Formats: sequence, structure tokens, C-alpha cells
Amino acid sequence: MKSTEGILPPRENMPTELSTVTSKPSTAALARKKCSSTPDMPSGWCKSAVAQGHVAYRSGDESKGAVFDVVAYGSDKAARDAFRKWTPPYHPSRLRNLNAEKFGSESVAFVGVEGAARGDQQVVVHEGHYVGTVKYSGSGKQDALDPTLSKLSKMFADRMKQEG
Repeated sequence: MKSTEGILPPRENMPTELSTVTSKPSTAALARKKCSSTPDMPSGWCKSAVAQGHVAYRSGDESKGAVFDVVAYGSDKAARDAFRKWTPPYHPSRLRNLNAEKFGSESVAFVGVEGAARGDQQVVVHEGHYVGTVKYSGSGKQDALDPTLSKLSKMFADRMKQEG
């Protein structure tokens, strides 16, 4: 079974401004179950999932934050099918696609357009048996991927590739 533990970035891999851990790394095996849609995940995201992991960081003044979630699937095809659920945005009234470089085998980037999530950015990456999301808050950029999120997404995709 694929694990997600080695994919979650440890504190020492984070930029200095995001070195406060707000949610310790956690990983869990997933039983096959019916998936529900949550504000952050499209419906069906865990249908073929075998494991998931999560970790979150923030800046000392809490103005910026990064949240990493990764899901391991039984095969590259299952991961690719799950990734497709994120494209186009699954909540078009709340999210807008951003043009961004490609991370991993394929990726998509969004920015929040309303409410508390306005300006928060997210990149969803597919690499091998994994789909991961990196959410970055505090950027305020609406039209371009924040450079910090770009670096975090590249590092995350590289960690997926190494585990794969």
C-alpha cells in the first residue's frame, strides 16, 4: 500500500516565514468509501484512495499560511481520474482558474474570489499514484500565482515523485 508520510514536507523544508506548525503531520489509511463533497474537495475524491496525509504551517504573525493535503491511490490511473474531478473548478462561484506553470504530471491552480477565501490560492498536483493540494493564504494576488506557492508546489510535486 502506498503511504503519504514521506510526501508531507517537514518544517525544515518550509520557507522561514512559514515555519510555525499549526497542524502536525498526520497520515491515515483509508477504507474504500463513498466520498462526499466538502468546500475544499470535489465529490468522489476518495473513491479509490488508499491513504491520506495533512500538515499545515503559518507565519509567526499569522498573516500567511500553507496547508498540504495528499491522497494516495491504488494506481496512477485512479490518481489521474481523481485529479480530473478538480478540473474545471468544482465550485465556479467561489474559485477561478489561474494560469500557472505545470507541477508534477499535471496540475491546476485556483484563486478564491469571494468571502474569507478571497485571494487565497490553491494548486492541485497529480504525480504518479498521488494527488496533492497546497493551499496558500495571505498572498492577496488575484491574477498570478504567488512565488511562494510556486516554490511550495514544486517541492511537493518533487516529494511525490521521489515517493512514487
